[in-house]
Amino acid sequence: MKRRRKSKRGAWIDSLLIGSIITLTTMIIITTFMTGHFKFQQPTVSATTKYPVETSSLIEERSTAFADIPLISETSANKLISYSLEYPKTPFNQVNGIINQYIEQVKNDYINTLVEMHKAGNNHASGDLNISTDIYDWNRQYYSIVLKKRLSLDQDSSHESFKTIVFHKDTGDIVESGALLNQNTEYFHLLANYLRSELKKTYGKDLLEEKLDDALSDWDDLNRFAIMNDSIAFYFNQGEVAQELAGSAVINIPTSFLNPILATDFQNGEASKVTILTPKKKVALTFDDGPHPQVTKQILDILEKHNAKATFFMLGKQVEKNRDIALEVLNRGHEIGNHSYNHPVLTKQTTSQTAWQIDHTSKVIHDVTGEYPTVFRPPYGATNRMVESVVEIPVVLWTIDTYDWKYRDPNKLLPFVQAKLHDGAIILMHDIHQSTADGLESVLTYLEQEGYECVTVSEILAKNNR
Repeated sequence: MKRRRKSKRGAWIDSLLIGSIITLTTMIIITTFMTGHFKFQQPTVSATTKYPVETSSLIEERSTAFADIPLISETSANKLISYSLEYPKTPFNQVNGIINQYIEQVKNDYINTLVEMHKAGNNHASGDLNISTDIYDWNRQYYSIVLKKRLSLDQDSSHESFKTIVFHKDTGDIVESGALLNQNTEYFHLLANYLRSELKKTYGKDLLEEKLDDALSDWDDLNRFAIMNDSIAFYFNQGEVAQELAGSAVINIPTSFLNPILATDFQNGEASKVTILTPKKKVALTFDDGPHPQVTKQILDILEKHNAKATFFMLGKQVEKNRDIALEVLNRGHEIGNHSYNHPVLTKQTTSQTAWQIDHTSKVIHDVTGEYPTVFRPPYGATNRMVESVVEIPVVLWTIDTYDWKYRDPNKLLPFVQAKLHDGAIILMHDIHQSTADGLESVLTYLEQEGYECVTVSEILAKNNR
């Protein structure tokens, strides 16, 4: 009997001890989670794959400037599978679901890629994955979350891409581009065309036109955006619309510029003289007497930076000396005009001499570029019935003379443009003077601010003849 009592007492003590351990462990876990600061190891390897090393995460939570949105920081404990992930936790399950699904997908794709590299024989496969977070508060009504991902494999150059979520602060309702623009398809096309223009300026010759068209074809293509204090930013992944090495792009558009096409909730009270609905005024920039081996190239780069088109009135003898530059002018989308062979005063020439100056120059330009000039400008602007009788293409003079040929001062270029600027203006410059290249940037910036688009002379002639 004594032995039985002793055995029962021992079992009772063991049960009490086990229960105490379970209770204490539970209290520790609850206390840790309630503090909002916790660390633990979390396996991250896919159940369908096996990597030859352990993969686990160290997870922490920290506060931000936004009281209701803490940040989760997740760091790999393994050097070969290196990652550092930072993402927000919002008060809304719908928003968190989108964020968490994205994070898990990116992480699993990354780990599985390394696994496949290892299976393929790369026993030292390694990489680095980084996701950072920016949070923007718009008008105390909406949050914009921007997740920026940088990924590199085996120490190759990193690839950058974006995930954005815009949602209402009170309801958690997601805002997409359709709601931003009142579901107006005309507004969609206006914005898409504006973004197309800005991306061409950003990427220049690295832009891939086919990819650009695909990236701006429907509403979903404009859903990668964030609403900031005074602008709306649209994000384009690396390699999405341009060469991979050209990197990613963020196009920031002032909200005041977009106000007329935005839904009421997203407009601000700022007025703008020029908006996305302002009819585009047009001017033609023209450059005479080239091409020049150095200056013309500089001018082409400045024009490309501002997405501006121009007409180059070339001398036949200069085309022969600078064949590659003449061809580059055409390849960059500019218009080539005939400016005679060696710049004589044609009104003092015979009919046959004038015909030779024009015809021979057209032939030289065609031999070099594969295309004939589309417009003609007589040297010094000197023309008469005889000259015009032998020219079979439009004769074009100018409405604004910058006097760059006279003063050779980059600071005098803009004032002459400002003094006579008008819609449909044809501006005379010369791509043989360094001072012209030096002053061109300020002219183009001013034209943009005033809402002007720089087009070819032929476009101006077509516009004026409507």
